[in-house]
Amino acid sequence: MVRFPWAVFAALLLALVPALARAQTYSVDTITDANFGDIVSAASGQTVFRSNASSGSVTLVSGSGVRLSGTSANAVVTISCSNTSACNSTNVQVQLSLAGTPTGRLNYITAISLANGTASITSAFSAGSYIVINLAPIPRNSSRTFLIGFDLPVDGNESADPTGNATSSYLITAQRQFGGGADSLVGNILAKVIRPISIAKTQDLQFGSVTRPSSGSGSITLTPGGVASVTGTNVRRFPSPAATAAQFTVSGEGGQAVTVSVPTTMTLSGSSGSVTATLTNTGGGAQVLSGATGAAGTVQVNVGGSVPLTGSTAIGTFTGTLTVTVQYN
Repeated sequence: MVRFPWAVFAALLLALVPALARAQTYSVDTITDANFGDIVSAASGQTVFRSNASSGSVTLVSGSGVRLSGTSANAVVTISCSNTSACNSTNVQVQLSLAGTPTGRLNYITAISLANGTASITSAFSAGSYIVINLAPIPRNSSRTFLIGFDLPVDGNESADPTGNATSSYLITAQRQFGGGADSLVGNILAKVIRPISIAKTQDLQFGSVTRPSSGSGSITLTPGGVASVTGTNVRRFPSPAATAAQFTVSGEGGQAVTVSVPTTMTLSGSSGSVTATLTNTGGGAQVLSGATGAAGTVQVNVGGSVPLTGSTAIGTFTGTLTVTVQYN
């Protein structure tokens, strides 16, 4: 057995302690969420949105999905260095890799962009399953930031994945150039993905047949609920064809706010002239689709109106086109 004199052992300890103290330690302090906000998925096929690392602005790369939000969607990563003055002279190696499994209709990010914050990026490259980002030294007991933009794929409405809040995640690890002193933190990319909105006509607007007033003026009126009435001297309404209000069904994401636009007038044209109908509706304007996020919702729109009549109103059949539109708010 080899024995070390106590004096020698103490000297070795004194020599080792300063060497250990020179090893810097990094901390990934925070990663802000990159929130793409509300996204309407395409009717079919994947859509890719790209956020700019510097500004967070989002552009459409491919596909027919639509982003409703206008907020910034980049991430800010904050890294600090502590424990030794070696922080002041040693570059930092940062690794970015995919983390977890995306939820909802989001997929893994397919590309990133980088921008300096208070940190200086000296180089970046792909290392197969992860990306290496090299930063200039971070002074001892201080922190620096850099920014990330993302290419984010969003599945179309044919996807079996649910609509609603969705997340795609990645892992940031900061360490010494040759390993050690490491710390990691997961960053999240968020979005609320909703199904496309549509509108379908289920019934035409039909005022029916009436006689002209024998004197003065009159009208035929049809409520959005389908109740018809006439005014004017000797104005009579025939039982056939039956008067019906127009009916439309709006379909989309449950609980989502929409705006239904119904015109206030429409022109009915015949072989010998035209008349202008004044329209009324229920279900128009600001509406909220039935149900809740994650399921389909609907709202019913009914349109009626009133057509003016005089003794000189042309005889014949009058027709026109009623266009109702809808959009997410």
